[in-house]
Amino acid sequence: MDPVDESFIEEFKPVHVPHKYEAAESWQDKVIFSLAELNNGTIAEVSEKLHELEPDTEMAVITQNTQKILIGLYDKGLLKAVEEEGHLRYNLSKNLEPHTGKTDV
Repeated sequence: MDPVDESFIEEFKPVHVPHKYEAAESWQDKVIFSLAELNNGTIAEVSEKLHELEPDTEMAVITQNTQKILIGLYDKGLLKAVEEEGHLRYNLSKNLEPHTGKTDV
């Protein structure tokens, strides 16, 4: 495979949602886990949730990383968001209702 193709695939691969919180994980995994716990949230709400999980980390550091990650993933089209009262409310576009298994034929 062409190195350009590999870098594109790596850059735009679907967002992985960790099944549990791990302090040693990357900032992206921690932010995505926090967003998943909330189902949806603003940068401030996701930062607050992450601060609950990492109380020893300064809130400014958490907010800066949360902002960078959520905006970056949104700009790549890997997260959805809706504007609400002047802020973006991010979500993972998870299906919350089971599929019926039927198709329109």
